[in-house]
Amino acid sequence: MSVEFQNALQNHPLELTGQLKIEAGDPTQYGVYSTGTVKKQPYGTRYRILDRIFKYGKSSSILNPKRGAFNEGRYRVVTGGNVTERVVGDVWLDFLLDGTTGGATWFGTKNNMVGGMWVHASPATNTQFRYIMGHEKGADAATIKVYLDGPITLAIAAAGFAEIAQNPYSLLTQSANSLASVMGVPTTNHADGAYGWFQTQGPCFLNPHAPVADTSNWRTVVFRQDGSCVSFEDAAGENGHQVAGFVIDNTFGNLNNPPFIFLQIST
Repeated sequence: MSVEFQNALQNHPLELTGQLKIEAGDPTQYGVYSTGTVKKQPYGTRYRILDRIFKYGKSSSILNPKRGAFNEGRYRVVTGGNVTERVVGDVWLDFLLDGTTGGATWFGTKNNMVGGMWVHASPATNTQFRYIMGHEKGADAATIKVYLDGPITLAIAAAGFAEIAQNPYSLLTQSANSLASVMGVPTTNHADGAYGWFQTQGPCFLNPHAPVADTSNWRTVVFRQDGSCVSFEDAAGENGHQVAGFVIDNTFGNLNNPPFIFLQIST
């Protein structure tokens, strides 16, 4: 294993343990209820409290904690993106940037793309998928080193085709979206461009578009295009569903039943 790869893993942990800092009067130090303008963790960093799991991300619009937040990240096809020939066992690439991937929200900021995804799919029988664990900073037409989450298992020819996707926690929005998926539920209100935590599993409260668990055995709830939730059976008119989770409590079994659910986005 190369020193560069070891350093990439060491410098960018993807899971936190122990107690997050809590300091009264400082909203950037409220544990998982913190927000701020300074990025403190790689996107997608995981933290757990009992049954609740959270991921670190950034808002791309004003967010509130009642609804799910959708991935607004993008992917980019770069012909000739893999500049130099790479052999089996390599854990890094020489990657050619263009006008998009050289931008500040891509590789224009050092290690901003940690947790993003790289795909080499040329030819179709030579498909490889890796997470990005670290990278240099570069602009349009620059060539930078990009470190992957593990060695490649198939050789790559020079000037090879590549696809790059941004970390799905790097741009989260609550603008109505019928194409992207919810990646998490904000733990508190977010200003546009704020960093903070998003719940992905465990007991949670979601804004209901319509009453949930108001009929026997209607336990499963799904996300709507505005990030609110509705019983799976009430969403029958939609073409597709993203499962939000299942109902925890059905005390009333009627219109007064609150949407306390066990969130099941990711672990």
